[in-house]
Amino acid sequence: MAYSVLVNGVLDDFHDEVSVLSLTESQASALFRLSTNLARTGGPQAPGVRAGAEISASTLREQLSPDQTEILDLYAQNRTTVLIVNGMIGVSNDAIPPELPSKESLTDDFRCLTIAARSQILLALVKNRTFAYDLDYNEVVRLVGNFKGGGQNRIANEPPPDEVELSSHSGLALGAHTEPPYYCSFRPNNGHSPPPSTLILSARWNPLREPTVVIPVSGVLEAIGADACQELGRRTFNFSRPDSYVSGDEDGNAVSILDYDASGDFAIRFNAYRFTTPKDASKSAQAALASLKRELTRAPQIRVPLESTNAMLINNTKALHCRDVIQDNRRLLVRLFGYNSSVSAIQLSSDPLLIKG
Repeated sequence: MAYSVLVNGVLDDFHDEVSVLSLTESQASALFRLSTNLARTGGPQAPGVRAGAEISASTLREQLSPDQTEILDLYAQNRTTVLIVNGMIGVSNDAIPPELPSKESLTDDFRCLTIAARSQILLALVKNRTFAYDLDYNEVVRLVGNFKGGGQNRIANEPPPDEVELSSHSGLALGAHTEPPYYCSFRPNNGHSPPPSTLILSARWNPLREPTVVIPVSGVLEAIGADACQELGRRTFNFSRPDSYVSGDEDGNAVSILDYDASGDFAIRFNAYRFTTPKDASKSAQAALASLKRELTRAPQIRVPLESTNAMLINNTKALHCRDVIQDNRRLLVRLFGYNSSVSAIQLSSDPLLIKG
């Protein structure tokens, strides 16, 4: 059963999972001004903008009420699964184009950079540091749109169906997943860094208001039971590597799906169509994976239509996300990654922050 998160509230089913931060007009104006200033200097990919975003977040935080700062602090403490920010000033007052422009033409687009800079400030507000992976083409800002084909309507120069890349930049439906990499959760392991703590999404264009779908995992784990969770915590699973990454290590073997840190907090790493059990896996491991996949299809969903006036921060350790086939190929989201203070990673450069994946 699916639920929608409304602009001015959250359904009771998710009151422990979802928080909504609604900005006042003056707060939205301040955020817009700070974001455009950072965009003019090149956005999150440019040197110096990371520090500028942290200063901007401190400036904006001074204008927030105690209730608003509590919402931000709960997310920063990893106690919230989804944070939705409403009431922002839209940056897409231009006409929706007849077709999605090329990724190359959008990379330095000022409105896209403004959305990205705004997202970097929001990440800093919840004490997340924005970064890029080397295996993700060193891109701090990722534009999520149907640049590769496979959607409801064909795009120009679309490849044959069997050659469409299975990635977030295609028009294919995406099964429930957390953002990769999938090797570890809290600390580096065997030369690989953990996945993001947060992914933040906002929209440049979303003509049909097609939703992004989030599945909080706590109820799913409760449904599959303690024995299955114990199996998912064993390093007995394999995963295949996303097609969209740079060349390198292809797959992951002998990894767990659930991890726990020293305080007992958990993190899930999973992709419904990339994780498998090896041929010699125990029946209990196979059953645990099957149970997880089954309960994910039954789990309540949070469905959020993203616009340029809102943003969604997804806790990548506590929720999976997915989407249906996009109906309007002009839909374009802007995505950034963040690490919270409990995660350590293999740092390759600091400004902008680049992480070995």
